[in-house]
Amino acid sequence: LTFEYEEFDFGSMAEGEEVTHVFRFKNTGKVPLLITDARSTCGCTVPTWPREPVSPGQGGEIKVVFNTLNKSGQQRKEVAVTANTYPAQTTVFLTGKVSAPQQ
Repeated sequence: LTFEYEEFDFGSMAEGEEVTHVFRFKNTGKVPLLITDARSTCGCTVPTWPREPVSPGQGGEIKVVFNTLNKSGQQRKEVAVTANTYPAQTTVFLTGKVSAPQQ
């Protein structure tokens, strides 16, 4: 499991906005890749991932939505991806700065 990028910086945004990023990956193994879970430590960060196996040499996407409601300052949200890989868990990150909404 190899990600195109393991970290995405969404830059600056106002509190209350949502940012969506797609982490693209490739199955660099010799057997079909099966992602069994993708989760964040915060309910504000929600990933979705392919439920079907990804054949060797093929790619896929994990879409992550980060809701900045009630967040402020520098943010670094991790998404732990569990699959039939070694090691079994790979982590990707969303980073950026959330500022107070304009009045």
